[in-house]
Amino acid sequence: MSTRAERTAVIEDLEREFKNAAGIYITDNHKITVEVVTRLRNELRKSGVRYIVVKNTLAKEACKRVGIETLNPYFKGPTAVAVAPKDSTVPAKILRDFRKDLKDLLELRAAYVDGSTFTGAQAEKLADLPSREVLLAQLLGVMKAPIGNMAGVLNGILSTFVGTLEAVKEKKGA
Repeated sequence: MSTRAERTAVIEDLEREFKNAAGIYITDNHKITVEVVTRLRNELRKSGVRYIVVKNTLAKEACKRVGIETLNPYFKGPTAVAVAPKDSTVPAKILRDFRKDLKDLLELRAAYVDGSTFTGAQAEKLADLPSREVLLAQLLGVMKAPIGNMAGVLNGILSTFVGTLEAVKEKKGA
């Protein structure tokens, strides 16, 4: 990138990506081969995630413009960024699976998910979180349980009351 216009275009593209992202994952792109990067990109693309090799100074400027400067210390050395526009934990799961195969070749440096910055170790734990749909279903179940329990208790009280009335009726009628 030699001209100022090209640099500005790259910064604006990264700014757009970062602004619309639910999750941003910064990885070390140092020891990884082109073949592996291509496999990783294809896997991420299936989930709607972009994997972009970035120039650190341009990525830092884009982060500054978007207001997520907490990521700037992690832009050192050869760097790539996985940007998830929808489900913020999908890249964490895919990167974790790739790390199992590659051992230490793909280092996760940091992540920015839903307004919070996580270190590499913390970001790896995001992969263990259930998907948004599963979390919503669990929340609904938790919210529904007390109402169901209360209905059961009220039904039990009513059944006991009716049973008592029947017993009194039989005793007086017999």
